[in-house]
Amino acid sequence: MAAIERILVCGDGLAARMTLAALARQLPPSVAILWARAGGQGESDLFYGNVTGPSGYAFNLAAGLDERRLTLDSTTAFSWGTRYAGWGAGRSWMQSFALPFPVIDGVQFHQYLGLAGAGGIDPFVPGLQAARRGVFVHPPRAAANGASHPLSRAEYGYQFDPADYARLFDLPTRVEQVAGMVASVDAADGAITGVTMDDGRVVTADLYVDVSGPAARLLSAVAHDAPSGRRIALAVQDVPADDQAPLRTLRATPQGWESDTPLKGRTRRTIVGAPGYVAGGEATLGRRARAWVGNCVGVGQAAGVVEPLTPAPMLLLERDIDRLLTLIPVSADARVEAAEYNRRFAEDHDHAALFQQALFAVDGLPDGPYWDAARAAQVPEKLVRKLTMFERRGVLVAYDLEPFHPEDWLILHLGSGRYPARHDPLATRADKAQVAQFLSGMAREIEQGVATLPPARVYRTQLEQYLRKAAS
Repeated sequence: MAAIERILVCGDGLAARMTLAALARQLPPSVAILWARAGGQGESDLFYGNVTGPSGYAFNLAAGLDERRLTLDSTTAFSWGTRYAGWGAGRSWMQSFALPFPVIDGVQFHQYLGLAGAGGIDPFVPGLQAARRGVFVHPPRAAANGASHPLSRAEYGYQFDPADYARLFDLPTRVEQVAGMVASVDAADGAITGVTMDDGRVVTADLYVDVSGPAARLLSAVAHDAPSGRRIALAVQDVPADDQAPLRTLRATPQGWESDTPLKGRTRRTIVGAPGYVAGGEATLGRRARAWVGNCVGVGQAAGVVEPLTPAPMLLLERDIDRLLTLIPVSADARVEAAEYNRRFAEDHDHAALFQQALFAVDGLPDGPYWDAARAAQVPEKLVRKLTMFERRGVLVAYDLEPFHPEDWLILHLGSGRYPARHDPLATRADKAQVAQFLSGMAREIEQGVATLPPARVYRTQLEQYLRKAAS
């Protein structure tokens, strides 16, 4: 069978730019990449949220976007994570990014906290402590002698405006832009046969990539299901500010929730609630049964929409693009690749949904249409197992290749008020005095290390000066 020679990417906005940049830089020159516009997606792009996870750095590099340009040419800021303020019975915590916590004598780190009277996890998360002080530096690497700075175990992501972020992904000259806009999509026998532009021309390809947002202009022609979750509305406004605090702050409100995300020169405020209670763009949450149907692959919101309550929307978009790159078919018969893509796609979305849904499994959240709809969603058995096993024994149940890692779940469990009723009996073998000494030393090193760091805005200014001088 003939190899794939032409790929048509259909859509505008953030997902389109990220997909095109990644494909153009990683596929061989023998594959032609075409880009067909499908109308503005600025409103739906807002549902990608304003924060990435730590994976954003590596994804961007692979797509040709280095951090130098991100720092100098955009309003994007650095981020240690999200602070959930007043989330259930007045509870607040910082959901910080972190590398895996140490394992001591074969026992997970958190099993020692209660036994040693250390309380919560906060003192042992460098990014969390830095976020509280509003300070930032790039996490340093370990020294040649093996010594490491306390912040070397921190992880960071980005705080961004979707339109500004999309602009950063330059498209190489190998991307051929098709003039005009998509007018209609032709399909037969479960496959797309061509895309008709508004001037009447028909464009064909071996593989069609739909990045047209929730409208799914291509995928909806061959896949006849659609997301069927609850519906939310989202509005944004920009507030003058320039502290560039390295954390997003998210608050529960009677109508839903709102977040403030500091950027360079402004703060992006996002307001989310039930339609009719928030005046803004609307979206139906959930995923399609299959993202790859026939010769068409839905990427990002074309295959599923995720509430921007966590970094999940960007995590899943990056994973969609990476998965597509690893499964580009070698012939016109892509049934094997499609099946594998759909398996991973479904697991990624379902596992991300567990983390999102766990945020609603707390007491003291408000009443109202938004909250009632969120609580009414059926709790998956996988989530029940995660919550129950942690509350009973402190066990962090993990499934294969989850978008959110065990340390994310540990911070979420403890921050939202879930504590183990008992601990790993192996932890009791350790000398309590030695454990307490180790924990206090670890917390002290982190506190002392973070105390020396500059405010995020000052660090950004100095970094910009350095980068411009290096480039001159």
